[in-house]
Amino acid sequence: MKSFELLLIKIGKKTTLVSFIGGTALFLGFCFSRASFLIDFGFTYLVTAILINLFVMLALIVSCFTYKSNRASSVSTIFLQLINIPIATMYFLIVITITS
Repeated sequence: MKSFELLLIKIGKKTTLVSFIGGTALFLGFCFSRASFLIDFGFTYLVTAILINLFVMLALIVSCFTYKSNRASSVSTIFLQLINIPIATMYFLIVITITS
């Protein structure tokens, strides 16, 4: 089962990175173009990213209690995912301010 735990950690890191890069690209695209379709697409992306990252984070939390050997790696991956929350919130608030 150790390979499953390591796979889960790898998936957690990749989803964190993809969420950050995708969200940043959408945010910068909107800031430079002010294209209204990016608001709808960005909101859909945000909701989808939240659901996927939440699912992965819950799996990592369960993994922390199930597999104690790589607990530190699981916890650090969870913290990486948590770092995305204030960044996404900041992007969302800036877009709301720009569009108001």
